[in-house]
Amino acid sequence: MKIRSNHLSIYLIKEDYTDHKVILKNHALLNSKKIDNTGTLYYGESNTYKPSWISNFFHDTLSNIKIFNASSKAILLMEVIVDKKKQRIFAIPFGVGWTMLNSGVWEERFGLKTTLNIIESDGLRKISKKNMASIPKDTSEQLSRAGIVADFGIDIEQDLIQSITGATKQETFGRTVTGKDSLSISTKVNITTIKDFLKTCYERYTSRDYKKNFGWIDQIAEIKNPKLKNQLDARLLDNIAKGNLDKTWMAVPEIVEWEDVAGFKYKLSKKAESYNDIRLSDFLESLSDDQRDNLEIGILKGKDIRCLSASTDEVKYHWKAYNCLYCEVEDEGKKKTYLLSNGKWYEIEKDFAEQTNQAYKELRDAGSSLTLPEYFHDNEAAYNEGVASSDVSLCLMDRKLISHGGGYSKIEFCDLLTDDKKVVHVKRYGGSSVLSHLFAQGVVSGELFLADKEFRDKVNEKLADSHKLNDTTPKPNAEEYEVVFAVISASPKDLDIPFFSKVTLRNARRRLQTYGYNVSLLKIYT
Repeated sequence: MKIRSNHLSIYLIKEDYTDHKVILKNHALLNSKKIDNTGTLYYGESNTYKPSWISNFFHDTLSNIKIFNASSKAILLMEVIVDKKKQRIFAIPFGVGWTMLNSGVWEERFGLKTTLNIIESDGLRKISKKNMASIPKDTSEQLSRAGIVADFGIDIEQDLIQSITGATKQETFGRTVTGKDSLSISTKVNITTIKDFLKTCYERYTSRDYKKNFGWIDQIAEIKNPKLKNQLDARLLDNIAKGNLDKTWMAVPEIVEWEDVAGFKYKLSKKAESYNDIRLSDFLESLSDDQRDNLEIGILKGKDIRCLSASTDEVKYHWKAYNCLYCEVEDEGKKKTYLLSNGKWYEIEKDFAEQTNQAYKELRDAGSSLTLPEYFHDNEAAYNEGVASSDVSLCLMDRKLISHGGGYSKIEFCDLLTDDKKVVHVKRYGGSSVLSHLFAQGVVSGELFLADKEFRDKVNEKLADSHKLNDTTPKPNAEEYEVVFAVISASPKDLDIPFFSKVTLRNARRRLQTYGYNVSLLKIYT
């Protein structure tokens, strides 16, 4: 019998789940048929129905016309011996059968890892990714012809790969394959050959061949497993209850206009106390005794934190308390690091975490030759203005935006410039997106200052006479300049920042040092 090509989506069920009643939603309501030597097909009722556009757009003008859609859903569960006596369950949905699976029962990156092991490194066609450098940003890019990772502009330290499509190495897997949680494939396989094919897929999934060309893909992974997320949430609550807050804190999760911030409130009442920043201790104090003593994730996800506008007294921003939390958890047994950022848990590869943290510690401990006064102002703008007005060695550049074509648009050269060529960028402490934006801003500024005379001319126009460049024509000697990232923090401890910000800072420092700049990190106490 000739085998035709079939398009299949394949899920690998986690070893913890062996009971079909647990794997499938509403198992008791499903029809089923056992297929000899293969598995069990579960299916729901198929229905025909008129498309919604018939009535929504045409009203009753098409009442007599016979146009119908049909829905079908089925899923095949198979026990496959994959390695000696080891058996795993695979699921192959048909129609909308994937909706029959309970969430969290499948291996999250089965399709992705299998795909990386069966595609050519220069045969990539499409990649979907989430950049973690600033505000998490989802993008999907497709090439007009097969290419390599570099063609997609992937940042291997800050991009979380969600799916990959590429050309396969072996005819067994068809021509093109897509991998995410599921493996999506079109190949000549049917019910008579499926078990052998799934065994081959499993062999590719467990292979480490992908590490040769795609090893960096393991550095960051978003956690989707509800069971693991619940375990990590429990660790978060335990840290809070026991006061283990070295790696657990709260921060503003996005960039805000601090000059228009009147304060933050944890309660809706107009009489509720207002705070000048978000702090975990203040938030906990705002809870009732019962909520504090019996703190649950539901409370953190249900409570709003509001930021009030200084100009209107209205709520300008608001976030769930859970989305303002940052937490790092280490599992020494599994040698894994987990972190909570912007309301999502991530798994960080151990070596990557250690390298990033070590690079950050070295930079932080090296300090800067610059010292700046304590912060006791209402906002960053007031601080920068006050510091510059009291010290003639400092030139105020904050909010002196420079319009400079292309994608850069309006940017700040820096917030403060010293007479001995320290280019200072100041930011109040915040979540990953806030600080990552600060570090990225420093790279853009430093890059343009060296590469573009027109930009240097525009910077010079905004500098005070005491700090003007004598001549903007020659390229500046970057070694004479120090880029200082100054972070305003109320913590009495050494400055610590979110992990993804450490990654951005390491990359920013690397790029700036490549240009020749010196780079330092400075804490401004408040």
